Amino acid sequence: MGEDYKDISSLLKDMFSSPEARRSMSANQRAAYVWHSVNGDVERSHTTGVFLKEPHVRGASPILGVYVDSRMRAVDFRANREVYRARLSMAGLDVSEIEFIVSRHTRAVAPAAARGAGAGAREAPKDPLPRLSDAEREAVERLAESAPEPLRKSVYKAISLSFRREKSRDTSEGTSRP
Repeated sequence: MGEDYKDISSLLKDMFSSPEARRSMSANQRAAYVWHSVNGDVERSHTTGVFLKEPHVRGASPILGVYVDSRMRAVDFRANREVYRARLSMAGLDVSEIEFIVSRHTRAVAPAAARGAGAGAREAPKDPLPRLSDAEREAVERLAESAPEPLRKSVYKAISLSFRREKSRDTSEGTSRP
């Protein structure tokens, strides 16, 4: 290889992005490659495995299984599953659905244990998420417009929930948005 690489990730990216390398990958390896290439650092750092499984309906696209390192990440990722499906589809990987599964080999501490809750203790219900302002709703609509029509409603809902969760974190930390 005559090129100079600044880090191992750029070397690996070039190696695995070649058509020859992709042809030699199994379907699960290609799915993992696409998942990691279309998503950001948060998804990559909390994903512990990716696999394809048979769809529930004969003839449908496969189901993408994604192992994650904590229950909270699984919940967050589920809220954005339609965004992920759109990204995967644009990269050439069509899946009928995405299942987020908490890995048995997690490296994160369970949230209830971190707060000192006893085993089997149920968390108190959280406060409802704050409503979005008119300006925030307009921003979400603009972002969702770029999604394909069949996914637009789900993408709007996912982005809206994400904004509301972030707004909730801001207010609980004593900061607020305009």
